[in-house]
Amino acid sequence: MENKAIKLFVRGLFRVLLKIVFRVKYIGEKSFPDEGPYIICSNHISMVDIPILACFAKGDRWIYFMAKKEFFSKPFTKWLFTKMSAFPVDRGNADIVSIRTATRYLKGGNLLGIFPQGTRSKADDALPGRKGPAMLASLTEAKIIPVLIEGQFKFRSKIKVYIGKPFDLGMKMKTKYSKQVYQDKSQEIMKAIYALPEVY
Repeated sequence: MENKAIKLFVRGLFRVLLKIVFRVKYIGEKSFPDEGPYIICSNHISMVDIPILACFAKGDRWIYFMAKKEFFSKPFTKWLFTKMSAFPVDRGNADIVSIRTATRYLKGGNLLGIFPQGTRSKADDALPGRKGPAMLASLTEAKIIPVLIEGQFKFRSKIKVYIGKPFDLGMKMKTKYSKQVYQDKSQEIMKAIYALPEVY
């Protein structure tokens, strides 16, 4: 069972730390939707991306993150990422357990956080998106919320976080799609992410 008091404390602590260490500015939508399943898809440039996104969530609204399993190999980082509502995913294999976990959270009406590129990349060297988010959208009919994080993660540097409007990939449950369709839909997500500075 989740201890919400601890999670609230950890999220509050990160909000304080982020204000001290960086100058984070959220641009675009003022909040995530209050209810319903959504897949938050963000580019990935730093280990701080998860706290930055988690701190944007309000009240009892949590983001359940798919994070690489290496973060859970040591006791402290395992505790920390668990309290930030993250669960491990094996990026090198078809991780059925993590897919089922993600699907369960979405079908429960929660927010799910994914980094479609699967690993960190520089903003000017954007990697293509993997097909995972599109697959989860087809399994749950959850809408996509694109997010773009920009900046240099140095002390007191300015970090811009663009939060986009939710959009529907048009994928339906119980419909079979080809790998190419999943890949095309994933690239649609990536285009939406990197277009956010032009929108806002």
